[in-house]
Amino acid sequence: MKKWRYIPFRYYDPYFKTGLNKALMESARETGEKIIFLSGWENDCVNIGYSQRIEEEIDIGEAEHRGLDIVRRQGGGGTTYLTRDGEITWGIVAPGKEFPDDVNSTYRKICSEIAEGLSKIGIEARHEPINDIVTVYGKISGATLKKEDGVIYIGGTLIFEAEVEKMFEVLTPGKEKIADKDIENFEDRITSVRKESDASFNETVEALSEGLLKDKNYGEDELKAEEKRRAQGLADKYRSDEWLYKK
Repeated sequence: MKKWRYIPFRYYDPYFKTGLNKALMESARETGEKIIFLSGWENDCVNIGYSQRIEEEIDIGEAEHRGLDIVRRQGGGGTTYLTRDGEITWGIVAPGKEFPDDVNSTYRKICSEIAEGLSKIGIEARHEPINDIVTVYGKISGATLKKEDGVIYIGGTLIFEAEVEKMFEVLTPGKEKIADKDIENFEDRITSVRKESDASFNETVEALSEGLLKDKNYGEDELKAEEKRRAQGLADKYRSDEWLYKK
């Protein structure tokens, strides 16, 4: 049985990171490998869904003033504000046979592993169907799943520290709701490691990796040259105006 490849945490350029998921899915499809990887955003960025329009979601002038990258991902969903020190992204890529047949069971299995990892830094978390990880204080992480050519990617973002006020100043819908009560309502729905633990960013990365790697036969690895090449090729596409401002 093949070992899992564990690619430890490192920061990536947001456009490279956007291409990395697909590059690793292609790699897993060709080799049959099983991959777990952790990552962060080298630059603060605003990440919009595939079908959204930048002009409707972001105050572009404010984003440029703050030096934020603007990224359009391949998948759907809403706009998120991501920072270098605020989030830890986790991802698992493997042939579909490595996961339960039922999608809900897959979410339950992986989200429970992450919750167990968080227990190592004193946070009591649990899986909340369908795809969230929550504590008594709110949502701390969530998962998304994609199937393609027999390979499954499941991944998400763990909130280490949320900069809610900054987010409300950059996202256009947020600027329309800038009243204190709206910020408080948003903060009531989410939580973060910083709110619930004295653990450092690095200690949180370690706890997250322990949760995902528990009971797995794995070896630490790096990105392969071909994976980097593919991710960089996609990064060039994803930073182009044609992709970002597509109609």
